[in-house]
Order: sequence, then C-alpha cells, then structure tokens
Amino acid sequence: MKKYIALFLLLLFALTLVSCGENKISGKEAKEQVNTLLDYVKAENFENAQALVHPNRPIDFKSYFDGKEIEYNVDFQSGIEIKRYTGFSSALYDSEVDGGKYELDMDILVSGKELELSVELVRNDSGYGIYDIDIDD
Repeated sequence: MKKYIALFLLLLFALTLVSCGENKISGKEAKEQVNTLLDYVKAENFENAQALVHPNRPIDFKSYFDGKEIEYNVDFQSGIEIKRYTGFSSALYDSEVDGGKYELDMDILVSGKELELSVELVRNDSGYGIYDIDIDD
C-alpha cells in the first residue's frame, strides 16, 4: 500500500511540474522580447510595439516613452544601447499573475545618459507579453 501512495505522490508531483512548465519564460526569450521592443521604440513603430503587450495589462508605449523623453531629456530614436544586465528574477508560477513571470533589469544608454530599465514579462492563460515596464535614472 505504501508503494502505491508513494507512486501516486510522485505522479502528482510530476504532473505539477509539467503544468507549471507550460508558463515558463526563458532568459533568452525575455532578452529577445526586450530587444524587439527597443528596436520598435527606436523606429517609432509603436503599433508593432503594442503587439508585445500582455492582454491583461495594456501599456500605451508611445505616451510612456514620450513622457520619459521629456522627464530625462533624451531621444529614444537616437538609439537605445543595453550597457549591462543587472538582474533578473524568474518564476514558473506566480499567484499574482496566475502564470509564469520573468523580470529583467538592465542599464541602458540613451542620448549619452545612463538609465535603468526594468521589464516584466508574463505568460498565463490570457496570453504572453510585456506586463510592466519601468525606466528610472
């Protein structure tokens, strides 16, 4: 009887891991998504940038980046260089978003000014995309 209980628990654990793995976001995937966003912002292609947004958290990238240009006196169309990645966090499952979450932090260079960029990506039953973005000096 103990063998059957142990086998059942092992099977339950394996199924839990498989179901959580569906929401996994890799570091490579997160970096590609951020690079694609930055390319679109530089090209002022905000329509395609909007396609990268998670359906549960609409972000108006044009307004956001226009505001940051004024706030920090920079021009994103002059180029956005990722200087270095400063941190990341990853979760196969996060109860706040009911799915997988990946946050990537980096220092960027825009118009000769170094800024900090943080992007959070989410994959859940509603979809996949950029869930939050923050730029600070």
